Amino acid sequence: MHQNRTKKLVTEALLLGAAILLQMIEPGLPLAVPGVKLGLANIIGMIALFLNGAGSMLRVNLMRVLLASLLRGTLFGTAFWLSLSGVMLSSVMVITARKFSKLSVIGLSVLSSVFHCLGQILAVSVIYENVYLISYLPMMWILSIPTGMLTGILTRLVFARIHKKGGIEDDIQL
Repeated sequence: MHQNRTKKLVTEALLLGAAILLQMIEPGLPLAVPGVKLGLANIIGMIALFLNGAGSMLRVNLMRVLLASLLRGTLFGTAFWLSLSGVMLSSVMVITARKFSKLSVIGLSVLSSVFHCLGQILAVSVIYENVYLISYLPMMWILSIPTGMLTGILTRLVFARIHKKGGIEDDIQL
């Protein structure tokens, strides 16, 4: 049993490192829409959820935001609070949806992307004390659907690479 806990801890640490790396490099990727990010680090959060459970997803996502913000020098700045709000709301919603629905990995990824936007808009509205910032939400949701689909497809491809008979893929609707 102790070896199983050690394996989970090592796996979670490796996932955290990968998530931090993806979060750090993503702003440098050229995209057609300025200010839009793909959410590549969310792939790692999904993997943590399916490999080690909800607690692992929450830990990886929370530590990713904290450590990446610390490395960037934005800890406790506006970008930190927006990232934290988005990732925590989306994580809770994905965990809940996985428990109570039959959504596929791609469906969960789209759900994550949509709620990440909502979390960010709610946070920025509170920070700037401006409820009218919610008017950005429809455009953000329109963009979040294809990015969520893309990260879902990438997550699915990663699962295919680490598939083992009787392993995680059997528990995931691909």
